[in-house]
Amino acid sequence: MKGNGALQVIFAFFLGLVVVGFVAIGVATFYPEPSYEIYDEKVFSVWRLVTGIILLVVATIILAISLALPHDQAVISNGVLLGGVFTMVYAVGMTVSAEQSVWRFVVAAVALVVTIGIGYLKFVRRPAGVPAAQSAAAGTLPPDAAARLDHLERRLDALRHALNE
Repeated sequence: MKGNGALQVIFAFFLGLVVVGFVAIGVATFYPEPSYEIYDEKVFSVWRLVTGIILLVVATIILAISLALPHDQAVISNGVLLGGVFTMVYAVGMTVSAEQSVWRFVVAAVALVVTIGIGYLKFVRRPAGVPAAQSAAAGTLPPDAAARLDHLERRLDALRHALNE
């Protein structure tokens, strides 16, 4: 079934936002921020670092799930992929606000490696079991393409002839 391309993009983007929202609520529920009244800035820095690491792990899992979804469910897969990417951005942002510079670098490096790896697996590598001819579908034409092209050329010639008179 062919759908509206713009609507599919909007849906995938919205699904990505819902995924990152779900992750943010989950992290806030099960690993809440410490109270400002009780703890000092060092505790908050450690909390932000640990939260960033948790988010990094969750983002990696979400990105892996997007790869495991069936090829024919591209809109859902892309929405989940966007959710993983948004969660990865959230993880790096949370970690950058922590004070431990070595750990910030490690989390950012892991995020970079995971993102490049998932991007390669999603967009460069062909899915397993799919022949090269099918994976390069953009370079193939449907069987009736020649007839459709001939019909289009005849219509353009008729239009050109009508405009010249």
